[in-house]
Amino acid sequence: MKMKLQKMIVLGFVLFSLGLSSIGFAQEGSSYLLGSEDIIRIVVWDNPEISGEFKVDPAGNFTMSILGEVKVEGITTNELEKILYEKLGKYIEDPKITITIIGYFSKKVYILGQVIQPGKYSIGGEYITIREAVLKAGLPTKDADLKRVKVITPGKPQPVTKIINLYNILYKGEMEKDIKLDSGDVVYVPMALIPRITDTLGRISSPFIQYLSLENLLGNMFGNNNSSSTK
Repeated sequence: MKMKLQKMIVLGFVLFSLGLSSIGFAQEGSSYLLGSEDIIRIVVWDNPEISGEFKVDPAGNFTMSILGEVKVEGITTNELEKILYEKLGKYIEDPKITITIIGYFSKKVYILGQVIQPGKYSIGGEYITIREAVLKAGLPTKDADLKRVKVITPGKPQPVTKIINLYNILYKGEMEKDIKLDSGDVVYVPMALIPRITDTLGRISSPFIQYLSLENLLGNMFGNNNSSSTK
């Protein structure tokens, strides 16, 4: 009875492990569309000479020694596996192929405005959230208006703009509002009202202040001479 129970436990563990591994394989790159600059690892079992790491070129291809150029732009790793199975099947009987994405670089978002390091950032996975993207950009500046952050998604006939309260996400932990960004999205963190007014007033008054400074300088240079000549 004990032996039977032990076997059932072991069998259950094996089935559970296989289930987990199959789930992981199904999720791996299942929806991510490959593109330029992505890096993939291809393992053809028992054929190390054609296995390796490959970078997708600007045209959306990579080169494999036995096959030459292979087009991968806009397809998933599961679709690529089927393509390689058919192509390699001409040279290898029933090839066993494993494909893993090791560098997600083709999908990018743009973080602009009041952040420490505005610029273009790779998503780094199948998706990135607005919180993760702003963290990549070095967090907001002290002048940022975090309650009116714009997320602009390019589209036709016109872009779609959402207003996000980033303050509540970053500092109040409202993670359910931490939206996923798509490739090409623009996150714009505006300047808060008071710093914006101060900045505007500073630019308006700057020429006047410069004029007064110049007048004082000229007064210091020539004023004393004028006063001494009248005496």
